[in-house]
Amino acid sequence: MNLFTSLYTASAGAIAQQQGLDVTANNAANVSTQGFRPDRASFSDLVHTGVRAGEDAPKTGSGEKLAGTETLYVPAGGLRQTGRKLDYALTDGRQFFAVRTADGIRYTRSGSFAASAATNGRFYLTDAQGGLVLDRQGRTIEVTDEHPARAPGAFTFRNLDGLRKTGDNYFAPTALSGAAATAPDAGLRQGYLEDSGVDLADVMADLIQQERAFQLNTRMVQMSDEVAQTVDNLR
Repeated sequence: MNLFTSLYTASAGAIAQQQGLDVTANNAANVSTQGFRPDRASFSDLVHTGVRAGEDAPKTGSGEKLAGTETLYVPAGGLRQTGRKLDYALTDGRQFFAVRTADGIRYTRSGSFAASAATNGRFYLTDAQGGLVLDRQGRTIEVTDEHPARAPGAFTFRNLDGLRKTGDNYFAPTALSGAAATAPDAGLRQGYLEDSGVDLADVMADLIQQERAFQLNTRMVQMSDEVAQTVDNLR
């Protein structure tokens, strides 16, 4: 392996591990976010190159890359009783609440809702961002004296892996996920909230592993640079 190969290989590994650290750090930052679904980073090897001609010749790698991230939807997070009539939780990890936002209908696991006044003077069930929570027929839900007129709808998708995270704990459907379909509301719990799905022990283990891999790759970059400078000074 020449100096440039080692430099590029280590650089690619460091970049991939930095991206993985970003995913894990985001999980850690949302350890207390209600209904948050964590992501898991996966890595793959870059192209392997033969050292010399021949099928049996040894090969050298070119580093690794972040292959993608997978959102972990099931099982559902732990439930915490609040006693509030406006709080809801879903016990099925494959289901979501529907919220009408300025960007269209979005889906969320967070059921920490409130009653917000509309221009007509009535109060409606809304989420933390002010989006209107919808029932299973896609209608807004009026609230009177902290009592919702109807329960929020529960929705699911044919392929959860096709959903796209859009921020604010929202998911948006895509062609891969398919359209939302109403789900049985047997798993709907009023007066409860779902905790974050992040396991702090798993997060710490991932952080340690990825940080060590990042340090190893950056050390390799430094060593390759030092050797290159030494060789250049000998000329």
